[in-house]
Amino acid sequence: MSNDKLDALIERIASEHGIVLSQDDPVLMMHTLNEVLLEQNEKAHAELLSNYQAILEENFNRWCEYSTKKSNVLINSSISNTQLTRDQFLESCIQLIDERIKSGVNQEIYDLTRISRQAAIINLLASTLLLVSVVTIFFILL
Repeated sequence: MSNDKLDALIERIASEHGIVLSQDDPVLMMHTLNEVLLEQNEKAHAELLSNYQAILEENFNRWCEYSTKKSNVLINSSISNTQLTRDQFLESCIQLIDERIKSGVNQEIYDLTRISRQAAIINLLASTLLLVSVVTIFFILL
């Protein structure tokens, strides 16, 4: 402890308590000892705080890595589920479109078949009438 600080302490004790201490007074030695202990404590606390800060930073970095890995797993799972859902949706849409096309084509084929059958029946009736006419004309001319 410097002489200026020690002199300031002696003056303060004298003014507050009315007791004058000398430079070699054991009370002042205790004060100096307390200051030394406080300085050592301060250094020890600073070192402990520094170590604690390093541990916190290390744990924070581990937590960041863990949370990043976990979030990546969740994101990849979500993407996979989204793709699966999309694929299932597309498959069902394709099946629905296919069914609609088939039913539309089947209906058109049915309609064309019906019209063709009607045309064939009309052609058959016309051929039959022509045959009856030819046979009738043939018998009449004979």
